[in-house]
Amino acid sequence: MNGAWGSLPEHGGRVSEIHQRYGFERHDWLDLSTGVNPWPYPITPIDARACQALPDHDQKLHEAAVRYYLGHPVESDDIGVRPSLMLLNIPGSQWAIEHLPQCVASGCVALPDIGYREHEWRWQQAGHQTLFYDADNLGTVMERIADTDRLRAMVVINPNNPGGQHWAPHVLRGLAAELHRKGAVLIVDEAFADATPRQSLLPDIAGNLIVLRSLGKFFGLAGLRLGAVVGAGQSEIMQRLSSMQGPWRVTSPTQLAGVEALSDRLWQQAMRTTLQRASQQQGQWLEERLRPHGDIIRWRQGALFNGFDMPLARARQWHEAFLHQAVLTRLWVVDDQRAILRFGLHDESSQAMRQLEQAISAASRIMDRSS
Repeated sequence: MNGAWGSLPEHGGRVSEIHQRYGFERHDWLDLSTGVNPWPYPITPIDARACQALPDHDQKLHEAAVRYYLGHPVESDDIGVRPSLMLLNIPGSQWAIEHLPQCVASGCVALPDIGYREHEWRWQQAGHQTLFYDADNLGTVMERIADTDRLRAMVVINPNNPGGQHWAPHVLRGLAAELHRKGAVLIVDEAFADATPRQSLLPDIAGNLIVLRSLGKFFGLAGLRLGAVVGAGQSEIMQRLSSMQGPWRVTSPTQLAGVEALSDRLWQQAMRTTLQRASQQQGQWLEERLRPHGDIIRWRQGALFNGFDMPLARARQWHEAFLHQAVLTRLWVVDDQRAILRFGLHDESSQAMRQLEQAISAASRIMDRSS
């Protein structure tokens, strides 16, 4: 499907690996290869003493996460929100992606054909059979998996990265009900949902639903490695996942920053407005400059990135031309015919805007000569 089994997935943010190859210094690069907010939450500087002792149990972080993700104060014990629900703070949603396949009985997992490839890699590494569905047409999923007796789980990325697809909560709850009849769990990766919280399944989830969240994208704090996973408290999968956490699951500095970021509602509301405007404006700006070359098949927009479907050969040309201008984009290969060229947001500084403008102009000249 998306690359040979055994091939490590590629990710954005690899400037340290490529900067010398193209003759630029590390600080010269405009990195648009990730979906991380270019305006990160302004955490209070961490004192060195916060790193001195092993981290305490993260009760304050848990309470802040419950208020942020579920909208009400803690009502029961230190890991549950109420007897029917469990929220675990974890070192990034990536941790859950790596460990969940080990908590599910061996069988088949349904994955989107366009989506974060760590899901595919981790389920395959755990020995599961992977079955792919059309990420652009969720309505056909049950037809695709109707004859699969060994279905154990399905993964939906909502909103999708890099596809930009998003599904209303009631659609996903209906899908979860159908999967429940097949004895399967629905895992919803909401790493990009903070910018559009109405798309989230939280706080009202139950049964066979598991939701992953992250502070890396919307809050722009990817380096902290902090996320959450929420599911039914009596779920055997959630119980297994909880047992896999070590005694110091989240570092002390990360706990402090997490409490601060999750509790700042005014910043969160203002940032959602900022990202909506920036994504639309930057996407239109790019679309106006790429479309004259006849390459764009589809414009895929997310709150933190803009992606453009185009023929694979052409996407590679654009990507390489930008590299020669110290601009790193994300080339996501769909199949042997087409790809998605994804641009993360920049901080709208004069330097970033000037560098991208110059890169677009230089790349356009190369595209015109090769047409």
